Amino acid sequence: MVIDDHIQALDVKGVLYTLERVDHTLPEEWGGGDELDNILENAPAGLVSFTDIGWVIHSAPVHKLRLFASHDHRGKPIYAAAPSVTVALAIMVNTRLPDTSRVHTFKITDVTDTLPEPERKNLDEVLAAGQAGVADCDEEHDGWWVW
Repeated sequence: MVIDDHIQALDVKGVLYTLERVDHTLPEEWGGGDELDNILENAPAGLVSFTDIGWVIHSAPVHKLRLFASHDHRGKPIYAAAPSVTVALAIMVNTRLPDTSRVHTFKITDVTDTLPEPERKNLDEVLAAGQAGVADCDEEHDGWWVW
């Protein structure tokens, strides 16, 4: 999913690839060990390659986050900080629908630039932080925050 979103965001056409998890089956001479473990535990989402200089991280570029809105089955607003509507949909589905057995259609809109000024509060700073996820506006947290 990370690779698909990355390719779509870059508007690359005709890319064919296959992925297989191999961190537990790498040859000893590739020197997985602590170096690879550190990358896998701390690097941002992306790909890694083994090269002449060791392991190299190919991180997906950070795409500017936007604020997307929809409504749940009760009509309550749902917000997601995400780089695209596709990622926003995945966030909304994975965080809101497991609690309900209802079929739901999301009508997702980008509200980043249309929120009235009093509702914006710290939105620009939250989106600039780069964390995608469910977004909520809460006075106790001095405005918008992402979880």
